[in-house]
Amino acid sequence: MKAAKTVEQASRKSWLASVGVCGESVEKSTDALDKFYVDSNALIQDLITRGESVEAQLKAKLNINLKGKAMFEDKIAMLKAKFGLQSDSRDIQLEKLSTKVDNLIEVVAKLAQQKAAEKSTVKPATKTTTAKAPAKSAAKTASASTAKSTAKTPATTKKAATAKAPATPRTRKTAAKKPAANKD
Repeated sequence: MKAAKTVEQASRKSWLASVGVCGESVEKSTDALDKFYVDSNALIQDLITRGESVEAQLKAKLNINLKGKAMFEDKIAMLKAKFGLQSDSRDIQLEKLSTKVDNLIEVVAKLAQQKAAEKSTVKPATKTTTAKAPAKSAAKTASASTAKSTAKTPATTKKAATAKAPATPRTRKTAAKKPAANKD
């Protein structure tokens, strides 16, 4: 029985030793995990501050690059405009020009009406000026309304731009040169 008691005590001691080992490993592992948690939080905070500084540097470089790129594109656009190499098609350009022409025609018509109103309110001194003033203002308004009606569509604007005013016939001076073949 003595041998059984010694075996029992030895097994109990080994059991307690293994429980002690488990307790010690739990304490060491919790200490290690706590240290890892604190260290990892500090590492993450450090990485966040580094990331913020790198992000600020990248934004500054990108803003400089974007400003430089925008200036470069503006200069290219100005050069294209100077040389007439806009990316707009001819139809779009014609439409823009026709709207500008329409606006100018309206302005000219208003100015002609104002001139006509001013001339009609002013009493002329002679009869010849009274006959000429309404004729001139009527001719101006008629030409303005004719030009306005022809400039409504891009096709008529193009035709009107290419059409030339009728040229006055030139008289040739052939009578001044006499043929020298009939000398007797």
